[in-house]
Amino acid sequence: MGEKKETSLPGNYAGTVKVTVRDRDYYVHSSAPMPMMPLDDLLKALETNRAILKTCQEKLRENFIKEAFEYAAPWLLNYDSPTQDAIQAHLNINMLIPLINLKGGEAHFEKPETLNVQTRVELMRNIAEKSAFMDQLSTHNSFHTGVAMSFILIVLLALVLL
Repeated sequence: MGEKKETSLPGNYAGTVKVTVRDRDYYVHSSAPMPMMPLDDLLKALETNRAILKTCQEKLRENFIKEAFEYAAPWLLNYDSPTQDAIQAHLNINMLIPLINLKGGEAHFEKPETLNVQTRVELMRNIAEKSAFMDQLSTHNSFHTGVAMSFILIVLLALVLL
């Protein structure tokens, strides 16, 4: 259920990992960084993977906006790529941070990086949806409410004055 590693080493993120997100299975192959990789390259890789997660979050949000508010056709929506990329980046971060610290660098897990990969990606989807709803409500609701209230006031004033 959830995250199933298909590697023989427990706790090892290298190998093929199966992650189920919203009833869909994603298979991601991950390999550990080369042992002789310089510390600076590992730090850059950590930054890059964190940036990938931010990009994936935005893509998930854009897809949800297309689906929920623009009524895009299902074949125009692509949740799979950002989900797969987010899984890959999360697993990479889980390998990079201990290796950076082992090599004498200083890297710390951010709060979402402490979650298991399935929970993290589902949380990303939920945040994308909630964020899109909040933006749509704040943008459209206040304008439409203002127009509707103005119209109602004009009608009531016209009825009272007649």
